Amino acid sequence: MSSLSKKLVAAGAILILLLVLVFYIGRQHDYTKASQLSRVQAVQLSHYFSSELERFQTIPALVSANDLVKTFVTNQGVGEQAVNYYLEDIQRASGASDVYLMDLSGSVVASSNWQVDYTFLGSNFAFRPYFYLAKKGEKVAYFALGMRSSERGIYFSEPVIADGKVIAVVTLKVNAKKFEQDRQLLNASDSTHFHISLEDSVIVMSDVQSWRLNSLKALSEKQMETLVSSRRYLSHTPSLLAYTSKPLSDNTAEQTIEINNKRVRFISAFETIDIINAKASVLVDISGLEVAQIPRLLWFSVFYMIVVVLIHMSMVRFAGYKKLLFSRHSLEQEVIERTHALEKAQKALVQAAKLATIGQLSAGINHEINQPLSAMNTYLVSAKRLLMKGNIEQASENLVLVQSLIERVHKIVAQLKHFSKPAQTQLREQSLSRMLKNALMIASAQLKQDDIDVKTADISEHITVWVDSVKFEQVLVNVITNASQAMAECEKRELSFELELFDDRVKFSILDTGPGIDQHALGSIFEPFYSTKTSNGLGLGLSISRQIIDSFNGRLSAHNRPEGGAQFIITLQSNKETS
Repeated sequence: MSSLSKKLVAAGAILILLLVLVFYIGRQHDYTKASQLSRVQAVQLSHYFSSELERFQTIPALVSANDLVKTFVTNQGVGEQAVNYYLEDIQRASGASDVYLMDLSGSVVASSNWQVDYTFLGSNFAFRPYFYLAKKGEKVAYFALGMRSSERGIYFSEPVIADGKVIAVVTLKVNAKKFEQDRQLLNASDSTHFHISLEDSVIVMSDVQSWRLNSLKALSEKQMETLVSSRRYLSHTPSLLAYTSKPLSDNTAEQTIEINNKRVRFISAFETIDIINAKASVLVDISGLEVAQIPRLLWFSVFYMIVVVLIHMSMVRFAGYKKLLFSRHSLEQEVIERTHALEKAQKALVQAAKLATIGQLSAGINHEINQPLSAMNTYLVSAKRLLMKGNIEQASENLVLVQSLIERVHKIVAQLKHFSKPAQTQLREQSLSRMLKNALMIASAQLKQDDIDVKTADISEHITVWVDSVKFEQVLVNVITNASQAMAECEKRELSFELELFDDRVKFSILDTGPGIDQHALGSIFEPFYSTKTSNGLGLGLSISRQIIDSFNGRLSAHNRPEGGAQFIITLQSNKETS
């Protein structure tokens, strides 16, 4: 055998070994990539569902606390049409499928779909767990098929409580198709699928229609009896999917499941959705991993043959074999250096993102303490002039005020943590008049800058509200400065206040003559990070203010005035609530 033939055989043998190695390395790489993708998307899917469900879960609590609803129930049907209209507005604004009110017998007495032929009015859902659990005082999130539509939905129930007793149950239904459609918008990859399964292993939501309402595990007799008695799936009996699973870690597994009459291999990862006691699973198709290596093997073969030919030609034509090795080594080092450079650049991008976030928070802190700092500056300048005149007593009073403002700045900065982690609130009976004066003092620089005419409110010192004074003054400063900035370009710049007293509540209004609030923004101004300002607006001020007022068992709302301008209404208790 000639030397050339021996070299060709050796090169072929090496090529075969390298192709086998490339095949296994490439398949393992794609396998690991698919596993990582499934874990990342499972976390994203769980977060998406949890955040959406939390949003809908708060709506029944809002409805159950509504005075109109309570009055309707206690007066045994008086004002039914008004409640129907109210529930219809809630349903449209929230994007829910239906919102309805049931009496203690389980009969629907008011519903958002009151005007349609298939209205729930008069229907009885006493057998549903979401009713009888809420009747016991629990907050319920429950999946079931609709009695009339047979549509899949998630039901959120909340008891209506008056005088410490449950008098009715409010239920909100969200169609499961909404979440499936939203998920399709989030991820349109053909190789990735998802499903949501309950504690009984029945898949209730999925982008694969054939998986819906079928089971991953065989149901026991006890589970079947429970399903029949609760009528969760009505007359539908979940079928067992052709399904096998091999666990890889605590929350990942390699699974084989039938889709479109074909068994397909997946890497799956799951995360829990605590609100409905379910698992959110994302499955990445790995059935084509072996076939996907073919282009890689072909390209490697071409590359290998080119390298072999080049090496052979170099060995034949040139004597500088060592130089070739040196060049090859230099090329490998350059690849390593560029790889390290890319890794450093990626870390720098991550760090830049962190710094950008810190910068946004800093802008928010500056926005919150700008007014106290302006007031401090004014008092310091005044104190300096008083010292020059020898008026030490008045200067000392100014310095005491500056010291109190510094303490207030520290407290206001601490309030920014309230948005992410609730802090303990110290509630006391506080003078509304005194707190309003303090807030106007802090905001005086902004009001003066914007040339605002402040109509002083005639509020008695004896009128008190049950609040934390520092937090409440923060809310007042935020609303007042927002109003001042809104009126900065208006001809009429007037800030005024109104007060209404009830048996145990105080309704305090802050009114301006600005341009008012855009209609499309009325429902969003209290949401986190929503801002109507083109700059210097973090979008946390009104959201935090509403949280603060809520912690006082009060309410903060906003409306447009008929004569022009905005009106912010703060309703509070005048003393400690007794049970």
